[in-house]
Amino acid sequence: MPEKSIHLPIVFHFHQPVDNFPWVFEDVYQKSYEPLIDNIFLFPDVKVTLHFSGNLLEWLLNNKPELIEKLKIMAKRNQIEIIGGGYYEPMFAIIPYRDKIAQMKKLSKLIKTEFGLEVKGAWLSERVWEPNYPSFLSDAGLKYVIVDDNHFRSTGITEEETFYSYNTEDEGKTLRVFPINETLRYLTPWKPTYQSIDYLRKMADDKGDRLCLLISDAEKMGDWGSTFQFCYIEGQGHQEGDNGKPFIPAFFEQIRSNSWIISITLTEYMAIFPARNLIYLPTASYDKMEEWVLPTQVRKNFEIIRESLKEDDQNKETYQFLKGGFWRFFLIKYPESNNMHKKMLHVRNKLIHTEENLLKLEEENLISIILKKIDEAWDEIYKSQCNDCYWHGLFGGVYLQFLRFSVYTHLINAEKIIDEINNLINPKLRSYIYITPIDFYKDSKTEYLIESEIFNLYINPSDGGTIFELDYKPKSYNLLNTLTRWPEAYHESKKLESKEILVDRYRRSLLRLRFLHKDVTFEEIQEDQYFEFGDFTNNSFRVTSSEKEGKIAILEMEKTGSIKNTETEERIPVRVNKDIYVEDYEIEVVVRITFEEIPGNEDILNNIIKDLNVAIDIPFFFNGDTNKFQWESDQVDFKDEKEKNMLEPSQYLGEIYMKSRP
Repeated sequence: MPEKSIHLPIVFHFHQPVDNFPWVFEDVYQKSYEPLIDNIFLFPDVKVTLHFSGNLLEWLLNNKPELIEKLKIMAKRNQIEIIGGGYYEPMFAIIPYRDKIAQMKKLSKLIKTEFGLEVKGAWLSERVWEPNYPSFLSDAGLKYVIVDDNHFRSTGITEEETFYSYNTEDEGKTLRVFPINETLRYLTPWKPTYQSIDYLRKMADDKGDRLCLLISDAEKMGDWGSTFQFCYIEGQGHQEGDNGKPFIPAFFEQIRSNSWIISITLTEYMAIFPARNLIYLPTASYDKMEEWVLPTQVRKNFEIIRESLKEDDQNKETYQFLKGGFWRFFLIKYPESNNMHKKMLHVRNKLIHTEENLLKLEEENLISIILKKIDEAWDEIYKSQCNDCYWHGLFGGVYLQFLRFSVYTHLINAEKIIDEINNLINPKLRSYIYITPIDFYKDSKTEYLIESEIFNLYINPSDGGTIFELDYKPKSYNLLNTLTRWPEAYHESKKLESKEILVDRYRRSLLRLRFLHKDVTFEEIQEDQYFEFGDFTNNSFRVTSSEKEGKIAILEMEKTGSIKNTETEERIPVRVNKDIYVEDYEIEVVVRITFEEIPGNEDILNNIIKDLNVAIDIPFFFNGDTNKFQWESDQVDFKDEKEKNMLEPSQYLGEIYMKSRP
């Protein structure tokens, strides 16, 4: 009778966000990347598949030649396989087809150039899968992909059937898919090695074609919490079963000493065994991601339901069919994430238009210069697509301001390169200003973009006539890169009630108009607990004029609404006009508030005005001194005189009109 066996492909995923701090790269390298690769190097009969995001691989190539040399040696002795994916770790679901292919080919080319390896497999950012993936992955020259086993279980196949590979297709283009084993993923490195070996022994069979795919973030092996100690320090590993031996060498030793565990790469497995069957997988990610993406209150309820099913033996079969949300909803959950995504689409459309203009040129030298700049602009856009900043789960994500700045910096850099190209094509365009009505958010509503070589102002009439993005292009800086205080499922109710955790009613934007009582306190504003007397804060304004006069862009908006009488429930009709003028380094905003006179009762209107304050949201730090404030621009150094004048504390001139009814 044949001995039972099981194939064990191991995949380690190495990634750092674009523009993460240099000290983070170095710290994670010391705690995780270096000791992990060193241990793999010491076990040449343990096969491992590795994935590096392109920007991290660049950093290793530039800073850690000793690690690169070990990778090259392991590649030559057929110990490792390196798989590809998007160069800057994009979320494939939200970037256009052209960008998907370009990012994958860029990473495959780098791996081929440096290690001489043909890339066959694809890493999916956050293991997010959508049914159309096989076609573009195939077009990029990739042969297989790895996804979570819960993707497979949700189709109705049994746990036993997740120990094989399957084929899938889209538009007739095929791809092999390998299921990641959830049990093994949670055992390593948190439990003694014998528990992983016992699990593999239970899953082994005598047919010889089973596989149990283990994947892990490389950072989990050394950088998370205390994992460095029990993964690599002698005497600090698991005591039970491993007698303190560090987890990584202990685990590799277990693989080497148990001949029934067949160490193999995924490409090697594909060459030996055909797919078990054809399968079609639904849109999915790992289980926690499907929870995190849900709206906050729904997520709280969903987590309770999921845990109750998971812990109930009678309902375990039901659990596999319980689906949460899917990744794209993060663009709805966090408007700031949606803002970055839609700006990326807008900028790339501008670049494509610039490429089309290139067809009109005939001078070869000029075309060559422009093509190089176009490549630079595309690379800036690809960098902005790094997924880490577009969502939030266990770690910071969209809440990390420096990552949001990274996205905006690269997108504004791309715009500046586009300006340079357009200047080369038509020098008369060196100084320009445009005002464009556009469905920026793709929600059927019209936003207005005022764009020049100095500024980008993005205005949303539907959201209180606010400015939601203000880019100062010479410094590649978005002055409105702030994040709204959103409620999260992990916020404790007591802390919300005690105001230890604060949330906002509205998105933080520029020029949001609020009618407050004159006695409102700074704390009430800070806690967003004031009473709003008007209906202008987040309601729609009507655009009455959108035009360009010479080098001045003008946008005029108006809303007729009302405010509540401070003494009664009566509402008083009010008209608000917001006019925006942009020229060179100057942005002028005029806000006019017109109260309709109440016939025969002018004293009431005067009392209402006397009791009200008008507040207009502006991004500045306030220290309590009404004579001093500063723009929120601490991360960029404004030195030029024009820049200093632009950010000088301004005087706000309010104008209130009383108008008699005809």
